[in-house]
Amino acid sequence: MRVTKWVIASLNLATIIVVFWNMEVLIQWIDDENGYFVVDFMLTVLLAAVPGIPFGIVGGIIGAKYGVIWGGLLNIAASTLAATFVYFLFRYLLHNQGRALLERNSSLRQMDKFINRHTFWALLMARIIPILPAAVINLYAGVFGLNFKVFLLSTLLGKIPVMLVFAYVGDNLRSGSGEWIFVVVIYALFLFFVYGLYRLLNNRRR
Repeated sequence: MRVTKWVIASLNLATIIVVFWNMEVLIQWIDDENGYFVVDFMLTVLLAAVPGIPFGIVGGIIGAKYGVIWGGLLNIAASTLAATFVYFLFRYLLHNQGRALLERNSSLRQMDKFINRHTFWALLMARIIPILPAAVINLYAGVFGLNFKVFLLSTLLGKIPVMLVFAYVGDNLRSGSGEWIFVVVIYALFLFFVYGLYRLLNNRRR
């Protein structure tokens, strides 16, 4: 577990260094109006599928390149497609190991039972409130065989707010506007509200 944390932290740091090291090239690419949307989309899917790469930076860059609407749509579609790919990859590679782990670990088994009873809301909250890395959610859903249709719908809906915020922040930073700060604060308050509401409803169900 410690090794995994160090690997993810290293990838985060490496991504930030690469972005700042190549800032001039990146700005030229953003300003280039002759970009290839399909190529950029596939590259975004690839980056979204790699654990440890901070997609907030990627999503912001896409927003700076394509604006709030198209950039936001690209972020949503690419991250959802990447989540689907990772889901099926781990479902077929590690599903048997996951079931065996459930048999051995009673705490994990209890958590899995809870998530299976509230799959849609559990996944939706995990997406909207980005406490857990997206890669962990995708891996868990695939390994433990959560219903794919529910996984896909909750992933798509849950990613809409944060991906639009990433695109908006990137677009605002490019234009030099400071409105993104206000949006980030509003979104943070929204996250606290949603989390509090989820905890309240969850406690009542118990």
